[in-house]
Amino acid sequence: MTRRQSITIKEVAELAAVSQMTVSRVLNNAAAVRPETRERVQDAIRELNYRPNLMARNLARGQSKLLGLLYQNASAAYLSELLVSALQQCRTLGHHLVLEDAPLDSDGRMDPKDVAARISVIGLDGLIVTPLLARNADLIEELSKLPLKLVLLGTNGASGDCAKVSFDDHAGAKRLTQYLIDQGHSDIAYISGQTDCPAGEARYRGYKEALAEKGLSEPSQSVKSGTYTFESGMKAADEIFSGKDKVTAIFCANDEMAAGAIAAAHRKGLKLPGEISITGFDDTEIASIVWPQITTIRQPIGRMAELAIEYLAKGEFPKSVAGARMVDPSDLEISEFDLIERDSVSKPA
Repeated sequence: MTRRQSITIKEVAELAAVSQMTVSRVLNNAAAVRPETRERVQDAIRELNYRPNLMARNLARGQSKLLGLLYQNASAAYLSELLVSALQQCRTLGHHLVLEDAPLDSDGRMDPKDVAARISVIGLDGLIVTPLLARNADLIEELSKLPLKLVLLGTNGASGDCAKVSFDDHAGAKRLTQYLIDQGHSDIAYISGQTDCPAGEARYRGYKEALAEKGLSEPSQSVKSGTYTFESGMKAADEIFSGKDKVTAIFCANDEMAAGAIAAAHRKGLKLPGEISITGFDDTEIASIVWPQITTIRQPIGRMAELAIEYLAKGEFPKSVAGARMVDPSDLEISEFDLIERDSVSKPA
């Protein structure tokens, strides 16, 4: 005879010969239960293979234990690393993660009210907003009306009562540009992401500042815009290779565009490295699986996700975070990063 799957707390109480309240106290690890009674309840739970309905319990306490991650047009590698770290931290802290897209309509526009309405029916306790969306003031205004906590990633310029976890993109880009200069490169092209967002603007500013400090100027005809995708990196690199500037290196604002630029160099028949050096940014998985492997800045994407989840779960950041600067109690900037040297850079031929 097949045993039905749904065992109730009442059945556990009857088998253990205690009240349902006592079973609830054992499940919640309350202290006011005698050891022999606790053991009897635990034996009944094991015998019946009882699994508590965590969602119902949390809702009864006024919590859903659901946290969300809202994204749009994110790099697959970036989103994957962010998601894995967020899931692991949720598991550690006893929460569940919901992944939500903010779709664009046929005209390429997003309706902030519609996105907020969809989020509102999920019953989240908190929501992480990824960098591209975190700079959308209309969306943040709509999300701020919901009864949940918000953490914005990759920006420290948004208004409202939102927590923020950002990275010092300016310092990372400046260090990577200095590295190219130290290798002997003076004609360094640049492929940007969206420079109208804080992270993209900061990376471009770091690149320009490193050049200026060495008395170098950016090759204006070889500064191209991408969209953080492989295809946009390949297209921008094709334009650079077809231009008049004789560049020896290309700084790409993320690893996927760098992989696209490498593909364009191979298609052009360029020796890489040697005739052209290419760098990325973020150190996502693609940086180590293309050939040649990409020299890049390792941004602590996973750490940012962990800290964001911790804030949503606990209502505050840790009192002290190594390698980070607490701008204020709800605004954390991570300043620690690594320059990862691989095979995509050499001294110019």
